[in-house]
Amino acid sequence: MQYIYKTSFESMQLKDDSVATEWIEPFFDFDMMLDLYYANIYHSRAIRLKSNLLSQVEAKLSNIDKFISLNISPKSFIKDFVMNLELYGNAALEIVGAKNNFKIYNIKGNELRVDKDFNIYQVLSDDFKRLEGKLLKYSSPKSHYYGEPDYLAAIKSIALNQKADIYNEKFFDNGARPDMAIIYENAEPSQEQLEAFKSFFGSNFKGFNNSHNTLVLFGNDIGDKDAKIRFEKLGEVEDLSFEKLKKVARDEIAAAHGLPPRLLGITESSALGGSGELMGQLHQFNEIEIKPKIELIESFFDSINIKLRLKPIDVTNFKDDGEIVTNLIDSGIISVNEAREILGWQKSLKGQ
Repeated sequence: MQYIYKTSFESMQLKDDSVATEWIEPFFDFDMMLDLYYANIYHSRAIRLKSNLLSQVEAKLSNIDKFISLNISPKSFIKDFVMNLELYGNAALEIVGAKNNFKIYNIKGNELRVDKDFNIYQVLSDDFKRLEGKLLKYSSPKSHYYGEPDYLAAIKSIALNQKADIYNEKFFDNGARPDMAIIYENAEPSQEQLEAFKSFFGSNFKGFNNSHNTLVLFGNDIGDKDAKIRFEKLGEVEDLSFEKLKKVARDEIAAAHGLPPRLLGITESSALGGSGELMGQLHQFNEIEIKPKIELIESFFDSINIKLRLKPIDVTNFKDDGEIVTNLIDSGIISVNEAREILGWQKSLKGQ
């Protein structure tokens, strides 16, 4: 009989992650990811939903409350931890104390750095500090040391959607953009008229509060022909193109997060109120996304001798989407208004 033994030699692979003074720089900008969180409502809602879904702590089967501060609940602690994991693809805990008597603290995801030995650093502006702790990261084909979030491939869609919003904002704040030309035929404007144009487009026309104002023009004839004044468009971006662009970006963001569109309030007119549609989407999402991540998170805490058990949403006992949505509200995963969107109902007045 032959025996094959596994050697303990260290891997000789080349590492391509860039090394800073003490730590390895991530291959994407953590601060940019934080900015993008606030750039798109579907993106931020997807991260919040997944954080809520992955922080349903089974209190009776967990002992994490013994390792966290008294002023925070286990659910809130895990939600912050998962928020970092979903937003940056990386989450780390600071571990303070002895081996069998310690406390854990979440480290802000955009301040997290690791070195080649996976030692944890907190980097804040020009200051940094090494901390005792441990890192959990999603897998990434790009880096040996850092994970990546689910939506990394959709960053351009999120940024493009943000640019479209900024364009529309600028349109309403500054309507005096050069998209119209005033053309005089057989006439020329007087100095008073030029000053009137400047005043009108600089103040009377600028801003959404001055929309639909009227400009009256008078022409001064030159020669035998009658004076003519006309407006001519220099070019414009059609509203429909923005609608299509934002819809494509929205669908790509939802796909990148792997979330059921209905959970994000994305409903097609033909599917409004369709009984069982959400149930099927949520069941698939549970099996493909939530349960594997729950196992990953539980294993991470087991590795530091903390017992944590999380529960996925069980959709097998519900008869229709209304019952599922009610359960999501009771679990604190979605709000009442979000539930109304999921079911295709109009939001109630005053947020009630």
